[in-house]
Parts: sequence; structure tokens; C-alpha cells
Amino acid sequence: MRIPLISTLVHYFRIVYSYIGKKFFILIFICFSKGITESFGISMLLPILNIGTMDESRDSYSQAIYQFLRDCGINVSIYSLLALLSLAFLLKGIFTFFQGVLNSYIKLQLTKDLRIDFCNKYKVMKYDLYSNLSIGYLNNIVTTETGRAVGALSRYTLLIGNIVIMLIYISFAFSINWRMTALSLIICTCLFAMLRGLSRLSRKLSILVSETNSKIQSLLIQAIYNFKYIKATDSFSQLYKQLFKRINKNYSHQYKQAILATIPVSMIEPLSIFFLSLLIVYHVGYLGKSVAGVMVLILFFYKAFTYIFGFQQDWQKFNASLGGLEVVIKAGGILDNNVEKAGAHQITTFNKAIELRNVNFRYGSKQVLFDVNLEIQKNKSIGIVGESGAGKTTLFDIITGLLAPQSGKISIDGINYTELELSSLRNIIGYVTQEPVIFNDSIANNISFWECDSQDAICKKRIKDAVVLANCERFINEAEKGNDTVIGDKGIKLSGGQRQRIAIARELFKEPEIMIFDEATSALDTESERLIQQSINSLKGERTVVIIAHRLSTVRSCDYIYVLKEGRIVEEGSFNKLYRDEKSSFYNMCQAQNL
Repeated sequence: MRIPLISTLVHYFRIVYSYIGKKFFILIFICFSKGITESFGISMLLPILNIGTMDESRDSYSQAIYQFLRDCGINVSIYSLLALLSLAFLLKGIFTFFQGVLNSYIKLQLTKDLRIDFCNKYKVMKYDLYSNLSIGYLNNIVTTETGRAVGALSRYTLLIGNIVIMLIYISFAFSINWRMTALSLIICTCLFAMLRGLSRLSRKLSILVSETNSKIQSLLIQAIYNFKYIKATDSFSQLYKQLFKRINKNYSHQYKQAILATIPVSMIEPLSIFFLSLLIVYHVGYLGKSVAGVMVLILFFYKAFTYIFGFQQDWQKFNASLGGLEVVIKAGGILDNNVEKAGAHQITTFNKAIELRNVNFRYGSKQVLFDVNLEIQKNKSIGIVGESGAGKTTLFDIITGLLAPQSGKISIDGINYTELELSSLRNIIGYVTQEPVIFNDSIANNISFWECDSQDAICKKRIKDAVVLANCERFINEAEKGNDTVIGDKGIKLSGGQRQRIAIARELFKEPEIMIFDEATSALDTESERLIQQSINSLKGERTVVIIAHRLSTVRSCDYIYVLKEGRIVEEGSFNKLYRDEKSSFYNMCQAQNL
């Protein structure tokens, strides 16, 4: 039957080694060397105290040191013994320095690597997994839980290092007086067993801290993201009621952790002194030996007690930070099992058409697309229209490879999407959403998306060309610093139409072969819609344009239109052809919009 403590240490050794590798053994070797030199240095007090006294002949350890010096051709004296003592503690200081340097390197390097690794995992995770996870959860892993996980890994290495040093101290103490050492170990083992419950409780609280961290970040991100609405409607009290409830829970769990952590700390010194006092009473009062003869042994026991109780403290701290490690391990497993599948075939150009044949898609048990057939020909403008909930956005997600249909086939230039390296497909696609994606940076960097230095002449030319095509030139020239104007989070310093035109300019800067507009003008005023429509029309015949829209005026100039209703394509054809059929859904939609 395995001892739970041992099995837990072995279990987490595999995890720690998978992250740290061989550096773990280097760290343990340094701890071992530190323990040996420190123990040897303390034990040197015994031959120093015994030199020239009656105890010299009776102390086997002192005799061994004296003989070692003689074998090395060194005269046994107080000076040679002090020199050996100084050398031991000098080496101990060197090893302590290297332990600190290596531990810091491992901790910081691992934090950096974990954060980069999770960012890369986010890049390749399936879109449907992303849609089922909260932003707070994903953000919490990189910003908070990786730090807590590294803290747990660091404490584990410290824990093992202290075990090594503790065993060295105990070994030296055994060599001096095995009976007293054995008795002390029995007492310490009993105390450690009594405190084991604290570690289990710390582990439970650690997991609860991780869970509440995620919930706090999720709600806080949403609050900041929707600040304008919350401020304008004075809805802070309702939202903060929920936020503060989660913050208070997090505080409660962390406070309980802190209390548990103080218990072993407060017990170490009093218990150590108590047991050392008993040892002195036993050694002097019962055995009748001098205090001087037991002082070195007492010093050893004091250090050993410190490490033994320190082990309990480190073990509890390790358990207190395990929540972060468990979250990181679990999240890593989920992301690794939900990597977007992609083939090896790369495409660099779009030559003929994107075709969907008998495509069906469902979310769980709810089917949202039924036997969809459509074709997007090169350099043609295609409109996909329908009421809200018709399946337009799902169709876009399938065209860009974000979602894979459960049945049917989608291909580009005759190549099935399952054979494509999807990143190469997306490199030739520009995408403009209803809610424009804007970053808190300059206009130039928002357009170039940091692809090049916005002060470089070639980059400036590309930005200017995109600005002209997107009809942004006028308001950018009127801005305080032109292209270098910083526009705030989500472009808060711009109007909705200006943000949308910046988003279009960014996609045009990429010079994509396919431009997709997903409800790009539905929330804009008439003038902004007119300017954006001009930008879209300027692409006609030059690029393939797909317009997904509810507002039918947006697709008026499209070469071909598909009408989507309840997940099915019910009508297709040119605008004029569809409009002439007064019994068609398209005609009724036009009438409803006074078009």
C-alpha cells in the first residue's frame, strides 16, 4: 500500500519534470551540496570545542576530523579547524547563490514559456470550443493561473530540496547520537501527521480561489467592455452586486488559506525550543553530561527541526498553490484535445470558385443549415441575405473554415477544405464585422495591424492607398495627429462609421483576394452606409466580395444573391430577377424595408 504523501510527491514529480526537465536534477544537486557543506560546517564546532579537552579522546567524530587533517599533512590546531569551518560556510554561500539564481531562472523562464504556450494553443483551438468558454476563463489562465502554477512548481522544487537538506542534517545527527535523533524523528513524525489535514484543506481552498479568480475576471472584462452602456444607464449597482459577491468569496477563500499558512509558521520556533529543552534536560539531567558536550548536537537538532517543520510549511504552501497548477494542466489538456484540424495543402491564390454542396450543420441537437448549395466565383460579388437567425453567420463561419459541416462538402478551386492548411485560406480573406475590431493604438497601426513600421515610406504608401479606398481620408486628415492619432479602446474616440471604415481599410491593406462583409453597415447612419457602400462598390470586378446582410440595400449591386430562410437557401438569382417575383420572400423583405 502506497503512503499518500509519497504517492503525491511521485505524481507531481512527473508533472514538474515534464515542465522543468533536467534542470530539476541540477537544482537538487545544488541543494544537496548546500546541505552537505552547511552540515559539515556546523559539525566542525564539535572538534573545535573538543580540541585540547578531555572529550577529545571520547568523541569519534572529532577524532575523524583530526585524523583527516593529519592525513592531508595539516597540523591540527584551532586555526586549521577554523579555516576548515570558514571554507565549509564559504562553499555553502556559493551553493546558496547558485540555488537562488537557478530557481529564479526556472521560475521566470517557465512563466514566460507557459504564457507563450497558451497563447499559441489559443491560436489553434477550435472555434466551437472558444464559443463555449468565457473570455474571463481564457484570460485568467494566462494572466493569473500560469503564475500560480509556476509558484506550485517552484514550491515543489523547494520542497524536494528541503527534503534533501533535512535528510543530510538527520544523517549528521545520527552519526553524532543516533538514540536522541531517532527519538526526535518519532516526535516530529507524529506532529507532521497531526498537521496533514491542513494541507488537504489548503488544496481545496486553492481550487476554489482559481474558480473565483476566473469568475471575477469574466465579469470584470464584460463590465469594462460594456462600460459605455453601464455608465449611460447607471447599471453599476446591479452588476457590481454580482462582481462584489465573487470578490468577497475569493477574499474569504484566500483569507482562510492565509490563516492555515500561519499555523505551522507560528508553531515552528516554540516547538523547536520546547523539544530542544527536553533534549538538554535528558542529556544533562538524566545522563549527567556537560552542556558544552550537547550544544553542537542541539544546534543540529535545531536546524533539523526547522527543516522538518519547514517541510510541513512548504507542503502546505505547495497544496495552497495547486489550484493554479491543476487549472493549467486541465486547460492544457482541453486545448490539446481541441486543436483545429487542418490539412497540409497551402493555397496562395484564388482562381475559380468556392463551392458548398449539400452542407448541413447543427449545434448539438439543433440543426441550423440544411442542404446548402452555393457558389462564390472569383471576382464576383455575392450577397447572402435573410432574417435574423436564418443561419447567415454560421454560413460565414463555414466559408472561413471556423466551423466544419457535419455533412456535405466545401471546397476552393476544387480542393476540399479538409485538405487545406486553413491559415493559408484565411490569409487570402478579408473580414469586416458588424462590430468593428479596433485596438487602442494609432490609426496607422490599426490599419497595418503592426505588419510594418508605420513610419516606413513603403508602409505609409500602403496605408494611404487603403485609406483612400475605404473613404477614411477626410476624417483622418482632420484628426489631431493624422495617422498617428491614438483612438482609444474599441476606437472610442471615433464615430461608428469611422471605426467601420478603419476596419475596412485594415482588410484592404492586406490586399486579400476575397472580402467578406458581415452585416458591415447594419448599425450605421445613412451617410456612413453610403461611404462604405462606395468602398464596397470600388472592389467590384477587382476582388471577390461576399456580403452577408439583413439590410437589402447593401446587396443591391451584387452579381448574385442567395436568400437564406430557416437554414435553407430558398431563392437565388440577381437582385432584379428576385425583385420581379412578387411572390418571393426576397420581394416581401424589400417591401418590409421600403426598398
